[in-house]
Amino acid sequence: MIPSLAAGFRSVRQNPGLVLLVLATNLALALVLAVPFADRVERDLAHTGASRAMTQGFDYDWWTRFDGEASGPDASFAPDVLGAGFAMRNLDLLLRGLVPGGLFAEGGGPDATILGTAALYLLVQIFLTGGLLGVFRAPSGGWTFRSLVHGSGFYFGRILRVSLLALAATGLLFAANRPFARFVDGLAREAVDERTALVLTLGRFALLLAALVLVNMVSSHAKVLVVREERLSALLAFVSSAGFCARRFAAAAGQYAAVFLLGALLLLAFALVDARIAATGFRTQLLALVLFELFVAARIALRLGLLASQLELQERERR
Repeated sequence: MIPSLAAGFRSVRQNPGLVLLVLATNLALALVLAVPFADRVERDLAHTGASRAMTQGFDYDWWTRFDGEASGPDASFAPDVLGAGFAMRNLDLLLRGLVPGGLFAEGGGPDATILGTAALYLLVQIFLTGGLLGVFRAPSGGWTFRSLVHGSGFYFGRILRVSLLALAATGLLFAANRPFARFVDGLAREAVDERTALVLTLGRFALLLAALVLVNMVSSHAKVLVVREERLSALLAFVSSAGFCARRFAAAAGQYAAVFLLGALLLLAFALVDARIAATGFRTQLLALVLFELFVAARIALRLGLLASQLELQERERR
């Protein structure tokens, strides 16, 4: 596991432009929502006392009024999207089934525009996966934008079919989780002490998260198989991937555990630095923006490192 992880992150280090490319796609899609929202906030704050207060910190009185009047994507704006709070919010949305398009959600969630943008983002990432894996097959050879787009387009159909299979498996997982969650929640309500109730409730969420990670692991290795072995059948690639993950479960799951630990440490470091920056003017706001983008770039590097490590793990088994 460790040699494959080291080789995977070495591949990312040899091709840092891939991180910048994925970051650019993130920013481009984020601007679809951010630019109209910034314009509405600017018009709402114009010629008000809150505009001055917002340059010195966050004006909760203004946000309370804005939130009460907001509709559409604006209604999703809240203080917890700033700083490190987004991580817990995203985890909550995931466990509630608000994956792209809100397909498996029960109850309310983000606006349809936000979910639609997230679905578009996922489609772009699926498109790029084939090209990224093509680069990681021979990382020392470098890459060009043209070759990356060509590889992405060449494998797009097959990787999209693998992703749809993973989405179907996720749907079955959420469908099975609903009666299970009701059963466990019933046991929690009847528990004689709060500790037992808490363990039952958190346990079912942990089990769901582990199952989602397992589906993602099988799906990701199937995408690697499509590129590494030029597989034509998405279904057979998915089945072969499940067999590979079963044979090398400790190594495959260990990669996820290592990347999760690195991600948690990265989030902790970001939270500590962010807490010390008071964005009270243009310069500090610019510094906060740069910090956040560096954090996003580091997260992307972790994700690409995991993908390259999965390719390396399969190569090592073949050897």
